Amino acid sequence: MLPIDLNNETAYSFVVFGASGSLAKQKVFPALWNLFRENRLPQSTRIYTFSRTHMQTKTYRLQLIPFMNLDRAKDPNAYNSFWTKVHCVQGEYDKPEDYADLAQTMAKHETKHNQVIANRIFYLALPPAVFDMVTFNAGRKCSSSTGWTRIVVEKPFGRDDASFRPFQAALCNSFKESQIFLIDHLLSKQVMQNFFALRYSNHLWGETLNNRHVAAVMISVKYEDPVPASRADYFNYFGIIRDVMTNHMMQLMAMVTMDQPFSNSSEDLRTERLKVLRDILTPNMGDVVIAQYRNNGRETDPARCGYTEHPYVPKDSFTPTFAMVVLNVNNRRWSGVPFILRAGRGMNDTKVEVRIQYKPADCNSFHSDTADVRNELVLRLHPTEEFFMRMRLKRAGEELCLRESELSLRVDDKGPRHRCLASYPTSLLDVFNGDQTLFMRTDEQCEIWRIFSPILATIDSDRPRPLNYELGSRGPVVAYHKAEREGFVFFASDEWHQSVETLEYTVKKSKLLIGPHTALKPVRDPKPKGTPS
Repeated sequence: MLPIDLNNETAYSFVVFGASGSLAKQKVFPALWNLFRENRLPQSTRIYTFSRTHMQTKTYRLQLIPFMNLDRAKDPNAYNSFWTKVHCVQGEYDKPEDYADLAQTMAKHETKHNQVIANRIFYLALPPAVFDMVTFNAGRKCSSSTGWTRIVVEKPFGRDDASFRPFQAALCNSFKESQIFLIDHLLSKQVMQNFFALRYSNHLWGETLNNRHVAAVMISVKYEDPVPASRADYFNYFGIIRDVMTNHMMQLMAMVTMDQPFSNSSEDLRTERLKVLRDILTPNMGDVVIAQYRNNGRETDPARCGYTEHPYVPKDSFTPTFAMVVLNVNNRRWSGVPFILRAGRGMNDTKVEVRIQYKPADCNSFHSDTADVRNELVLRLHPTEEFFMRMRLKRAGEELCLRESELSLRVDDKGPRHRCLASYPTSLLDVFNGDQTLFMRTDEQCEIWRIFSPILATIDSDRPRPLNYELGSRGPVVAYHKAEREGFVFFASDEWHQSVETLEYTVKKSKLLIGPHTALKPVRDPKPKGTPS
């Protein structure tokens, strides 16, 4: 947390480059407003927009109203106060004199109240084409001489290892590593901090998260919505692997697999992440399943159609909207444990989670069949933030048989005294605080491209035709077969997290894919003897 500035000596300037774009409108400004409303922004913070489009504050604030989640009964006065801190600056990204004008505008406000320390944050909500010139000019013309300067960079971080090197060079030539924040807005600070507490402060989990006890790990990022028109050009160029696997999902994997750091400092933690990333083996195309959603023939909304049926997508596009990649870690702790990364658009639901599946226990004395009964530790980041441990307990009644239960810790249910911020505002607050714990270092991102670049190069050059799966489904059946062969078991989810319809569907599909002996049966009252089927 930032220290209280009793003498009001420190000014904070937050500059949003590319403020006219959708990222700034839908993510950055709502997060800044959230911090302001909760009194979490430093009192002397001023926000600047910098874009090629000429904007006025009074019109810009109207454009943002649909994204700000305003409470008409409570927020009008605070919302008006928020916009007194926003200043719009117009400039060209390739003109150094426009950056000098921006620096002059910031200095004018910073010295207005005799504030002697000026701290500055640059948020790059920009397309990759202008990244180099913005980092160069912002670093040379706009850096603070009396305080710290930090830069926040959104994905994409290049397309492969070859394109990442000049990206890294442009960034590191203008800013130090301690100033660079490669942001991941999917990562939940609450969930990850609770996972660290669970793992490093409890003997039960600290001693079982290894290859002696864990059978497989699946990391899933699923979106129910198809690719929107606003992201079509970006998505068709980058695809699902570059979109979420080479940043969000790999950071999740590194967090789960790293060894305990020497201390709680961000540098020690990021060093341990880098070590485990270096231990991940490079996959080949045999470890990859790619697919593309198609029209399911049941949708009435014209926007919910096959990927190549969208008017904004090329008809001959082979860009995958679903991918599953199996990774292996070559170290003592995780050798032999498959890490299955699964991501997709146009799926049956929207969720971000990690499932750590334990090896089965011998339960023949409790179960009449040979079910592959497994525990799972689930870290769910979206749509709710929670932990739950899938367990087996005795079913009610006199018979000694099992039913599914859970050990649950809801981390988004804190009550009125513990109101927590969402993950995106929390990430921005970490930038103010200089906490880089949940931000990737550039050498970590370099290792991620080392892992994925060979398969991406093959997909780009050979253009293999992706498999098909229906819009609104769980993805291609081939991916389920692949995950099952790697050692992951699919079975019906417990009644706390699935509807009856979904439960029955999952049971049927899991029996079809991996056999009836591994499908968890829903609890049903047994039929009396003699009852017709």
